Amino acid sequence: MSILQSAVDGRKHQHIYGTVERDGSSIAGESFRCRRLQEGTYLIEFDQPFDKPPVPVCTVYGPPWITFNLSSAIIEASQHHFVCITSSPDRPVDSGFSFIVFGDI
Repeated sequence: MSILQSAVDGRKHQHIYGTVERDGSSIAGESFRCRRLQEGTYLIEFDQPFDKPPVPVCTVYGPPWITFNLSSAIIEASQHHFVCITSSPDRPVDSGFSFIVFGDI
């Protein structure tokens, strides 16, 4: 996690990053908690909320023989959390993923 201050307007900008295992446990990163809600659906909550909904970016993570046909989608983002779904072409599937989320605090 990093907090940067703008030289132009003095606002603070937060970056949170992490890697999450298929079961929803954290592999790397800080300042967040993750929970697997159901098959392929994960809730990531921020320790420090943002001023308004931030911009999350997410991608599947894992060995190619497991992840080659999987994708990830952000289906919800708020000041306090975001929800990521990992899926095959036809259904949600548990998968590890990496993310970064950034915005003003």
